[in-house]
Amino acid sequence: MITKNDAKEYLEKKRKERGNASFEDNMNYLSNGVSHVEILRYQGAGEDMMYVVVAKAKTINVITGDKSFVVWARQEDKNIADALQKACDEFRNRICMGFPVEHEVGVPESDINFQVKGKVYNDPDWK
Repeated sequence: MITKNDAKEYLEKKRKERGNASFEDNMNYLSNGVSHVEILRYQGAGEDMMYVVVAKAKTINVITGDKSFVVWARQEDKNIADALQKACDEFRNRICMGFPVEHEVGVPESDINFQVKGKVYNDPDWK
């Protein structure tokens, strides 16, 4: 039986043998498949600089009709090109399986209250 660690080792080995595609090709691939690509850089206390690539698609919740995001890929690495390549690989695999990382990312607009001069905008009695 193939375990999660076996699959991870296999993918790492294949990635090292194959190498990364060009940065432009990877960005084009992600941009054509999702509506938002975020590349974030962060550094924790005493840690190296890390890059996070998040690929999100805008969608509509069929039950409530609210707009939301579905995250299709989230990867991090010390090298931005490696993080982007891993995100492309994850996106490709998740599309084949039809299984995104997360649904309903963020707070629905109906749960956000905007207050102006002590009154709430989405209050039905507000005028």
